[in-house]
Amino acid sequence: MKRAVCILLFATACSSGRGDFVPPPPADDSGTQANDPCAAGYPQGPYGTGEGKIVNPGLTWQGYLPNQTSASSITPNDLFDCDGSKGIDAIVFDVAAEWCAACQSQASNQPQLFSKYDALGIRVVTLVVQDASSAPATLATAQSWKQQYGLTDVAVCADPSFSFAPIGQSSVDLPVTIVVDPRTMKIMKVSQGYVAAYPPQPDAEAVAIAQKNGG
Repeated sequence: MKRAVCILLFATACSSGRGDFVPPPPADDSGTQANDPCAAGYPQGPYGTGEGKIVNPGLTWQGYLPNQTSASSITPNDLFDCDGSKGIDAIVFDVAAEWCAACQSQASNQPQLFSKYDALGIRVVTLVVQDASSAPATLATAQSWKQQYGLTDVAVCADPSFSFAPIGQSSVDLPVTIVVDPRTMKIMKVSQGYVAAYPPQPDAEAVAIAQKNGG
């Protein structure tokens, strides 16, 4: 296995891209919430970008959904699958930059995993934070990335504010992989850099979560 890393430096805290979000009211004493995992709505925080935190529902990304050629928006609530009715058993966010060689390597290997993603119920979202000149990514950047690497089966979005920027770090090793449990929207794993395996394999943590939720 070969590890490839790109370093992204940022001098100031990135804008989170968060919108206003009002958490759902506490459940009543009727016991409804205990019987219905979706009764309380989107999980309450603490929201954040590290392991154990809940993905902030106020985030919004513009880009291209799987097998779509028209741009649209996607939010964490679209990925929240409290009861499995959406068929999402694990979520993987891949944070990439167009200039990053390690990100390019990871993207090149992704099409070989499409059938495994689908079979396991793993939903992949690629968030492109910068373009080839290190400028903030745009919708055109996301479109170019999706087309260049044939990422038809995953969502590819522009994320110029770097939604999952680690707190307290002045540099990041790209790509960043964030694995989320769609039943709770809790971040289960955050890793930096890319370790190439041949043949390519889905993230082991994502597979474990998908098997737990889909079993």
